[in-house]
Amino acid sequence: MKNDYSYFEGFTEEQFAENEYFRQWILFAEIDKEEFWNSYLQKNPHQQTAIFNARKKVELSLTQQGIQPLTAEERSAIRHNIYKQINQPVKSFNSLRQKSLPLLKVAAVVFGIILMTAYFFNKKPLTETSWLVQQSTGIKETKEILLADSSVVILNANSTITYNSNIGSNQTRDITLAGNAFFKISKKADRRPFTVHTNSISIVVLGTEFNVDARSKATAIVLVTGKVKVSTDDNKLTALYMSPGEKVQLDTLHHKLMKSTTNPLLYSAWTEGKWNFSSTSLLDITKLIYEYYGVETIFHKERLKRLKISAVIPVTDLASFINILSKTLNLKITEQQNQLHIQF
Repeated sequence: MKNDYSYFEGFTEEQFAENEYFRQWILFAEIDKEEFWNSYLQKNPHQQTAIFNARKKVELSLTQQGIQPLTAEERSAIRHNIYKQINQPVKSFNSLRQKSLPLLKVAAVVFGIILMTAYFFNKKPLTETSWLVQQSTGIKETKEILLADSSVVILNANSTITYNSNIGSNQTRDITLAGNAFFKISKKADRRPFTVHTNSISIVVLGTEFNVDARSKATAIVLVTGKVKVSTDDNKLTALYMSPGEKVQLDTLHHKLMKSTTNPLLYSAWTEGKWNFSSTSLLDITKLIYEYYGVETIFHKERLKRLKISAVIPVTDLASFINILSKTLNLKITEQQNQLHIQF
């Protein structure tokens, strides 16, 4: 059975659940498998949901085979022993495992999700009342999410965030983002780190409002207020500190972080139901439409791209925005198969 990283790339949750090496991770409390899968999860955050669901499927099948949940006293005792032994040499731990294999099998089932989730949140065991939360939006849908620490995340269309349910009480606050979101970090909790993980990039909040577009590998961060630090997870690139009005984007061709100045209102106005344009070209507007709604644009005439507009346009959804834009510029804009067609 292969146990290298590349072998599991592209696996679905069904394939994970049926894989022998994956099932052994859940069945046996072995350090080598724990280290392999924790490392794999760190390198492949996009497969986190599939792996999480696969674990639940395997554990459900074990429950159906008659493995009963442990009592609170048993869970406490086993967890204490596992974390006590985890820092000892592998040989000693394997010896312990062989002596108490049936008990450890059940323990792995009960605490598997706890250990996996703890890895993403500083490798600290979670409390028995915490769980992994995932919030998602569909096409052309936005959602405002109030976190337990009073921070607010405005999630744009076709986007997902994953975080711990007790994010308000953790010493560190971590969120994984796929897509696009605007963050308003609670000032009363500013002294505790708040980190957004996306596309192998980490954004550490030093306070407090910023937009992250991670729809593609060329992740872009725009800071509205406060200060953030942007770095890559492999630490191979020098971290950049951002001030309001600055944009940092990952140059995927040269693999470096690029900083520039921008109008932050272009990247934050969508959260307030309006777009603020100041001599903005139609080409730049359609780029924003793609970033926030995932809809591409087809220009039927090249000169259409150079048309400019200065206006504050109230909008509650893409259809309304297109309608106002077409009337303002006297254009015909139609939507077909998730594409905008613009013509005179």
